[in-house]
Amino acid sequence: MRKYGLFLYFLLFTFTFLLPQPVMAASGQTAWEKIVAAAKQEGEVILWGDAEITHPDIGAAFAKEYPFIKVVTVGGKIGELMPRIIGERRAGKYLADVYSGGLGGRAFYDFQRAGVLDPIKPVLILPDVVDESKWLSGQHHYADSEGRYVFMFEGNLAGVGLYYNTRLVNPKDFKSYWDLLDPKWKGKIALFERPGVGSPSFHRFFYNSQLGPDFLRRLLSEMELTVSQARPQATDWLGSGKFPLCIDCADTDRAKKQGVPVDEFDRANLKEAGNEISTAGNSGLALIQKAAHPNAAALFINWYLSRQGQTVWQNVMNAKVVEPSNSMRIDIPKDDLLPEARRDDRQKYRVTGFLDPEPVQQLVNEMRKAKR
Repeated sequence: MRKYGLFLYFLLFTFTFLLPQPVMAASGQTAWEKIVAAAKQEGEVILWGDAEITHPDIGAAFAKEYPFIKVVTVGGKIGELMPRIIGERRAGKYLADVYSGGLGGRAFYDFQRAGVLDPIKPVLILPDVVDESKWLSGQHHYADSEGRYVFMFEGNLAGVGLYYNTRLVNPKDFKSYWDLLDPKWKGKIALFERPGVGSPSFHRFFYNSQLGPDFLRRLLSEMELTVSQARPQATDWLGSGKFPLCIDCADTDRAKKQGVPVDEFDRANLKEAGNEISTAGNSGLALIQKAAHPNAAALFINWYLSRQGQTVWQNVMNAKVVEPSNSMRIDIPKDDLLPEARRDDRQKYRVTGFLDPEPVQQLVNEMRKAKR
């Protein structure tokens, strides 16, 4: 019986040792060399998310630096990827290594709550990444309350989320978000609702102490918003004058350059607009638990958050994807940023993490159900 027990212990020990896990040494260059060597043996990294991580130029830049790693990308809408990853894991398939995407929706929040994420903080090794003086406000920023799982690498100043047709609306008539509730705008406000994400502005309204649930409840019940889940459609509605106002419209800067009469309200117009960098409108990075290629994942994460990686990402997003994107790193060039992505790094910003989407979604669902 004792021999049998020892045999079982040996099997358990061997099995535990063979489970894939990042190779970690004490610190410094030795740890990095071991991770590079182990990643080379794995030979592949699987990146899930939107263009933030799956754009071919980002994969190509990483592969140029580490040609022994094959980059596999799985792109798609956040609302599709999140349930797919969770569904595959329930079936015993662990096919994702790293996930990146917008922080404003439910994906990261639900991932963390479901235990899908491993702490990303322990795999940050490169001195270039670990040195917090290279980052906004001299620190790393995490979206999760524990400060371990979801690394905020994008740091755009939160927009006001409210856009107008310059031929139909005088911005001087707006001093507050509460002016949206003027009966004259009833039936004249469009809303761009991102599939699987919803409205980032609804979260900001709900958690803004000067607006709160009452403002959102009245906006949904009184103003007869018209919802579009097609990004170009909402902007076309605004530019054509079909709707003089739009919440969360996108691509307005590009449309404005093309002569379309659209613009975003200035922060100074709306007294409740804060000077903050929030999860709404920004993106994060996470390490998936039980990653198939944990060392290649650690290699990619360190490269992606390095000065080189963030320079590539920032250039791709602003020039190729044409999405205003400003890295939280302050030691990389900012000359080619789209106007909406610019911030003054000499200022102090309030960086907010996850806002619980449950009460916001519950209120939205209740109001929409009541209108049926």
